[in-house]
Amino acid sequence: MADLFQEKWMKGVAVTTTVLAVMTAIAAARGAACGARTQLLTAIEGSKWAYYQAKSIKQNLAETQKNAFEADILGAVNAEQKAAYENKLRTTGAEIARYDKEKNDIKLEAEKVGKENALLGKKANRFSVSVVFFQIAIMLASVAALLKKKELWIIGLFFGVIAAVYLGYGLFLPPLLF
Repeated sequence: MADLFQEKWMKGVAVTTTVLAVMTAIAAARGAACGARTQLLTAIEGSKWAYYQAKSIKQNLAETQKNAFEADILGAVNAEQKAAYENKLRTTGAEIARYDKEKNDIKLEAEKVGKENALLGKKANRFSVSVVFFQIAIMLASVAALLKKKELWIIGLFFGVIAAVYLGYGLFLPPLLF
């Protein structure tokens, strides 16, 4: 009779170890997906900030041109020349305003990508923590089977529950990657 109880307990260890291993694989795969997406978003964010800097440089050049046209207006020798400089001054002013709007739009996009990237980093961290706890749970279940110590298996199950909570939190933490 004792052998029958022992055998049922060992089957439980085998089944839970298998379930833990499958959940570990899911957590590791989701963590890898988050890592790849994080790398992509980091590159996109860097590109957007570089584009923002390029617009800033163009705006600065336009502001320098505007200052030069303002000085040229003062030195204009006739009305036609003054009108031409005023026209260039208006055009340059419009360019400066356009660059300012474009910069603000680019900044908002870059910040949005940065926030999504930060959330993905948190998500990847949850998956990493769950993998660690799953591995501890699997190790404890394996040692429990080798030493025939049911207490180690129960402790392993406790670690498995912690890992499952982290896995669930990672799966349902925005942004969703399904």
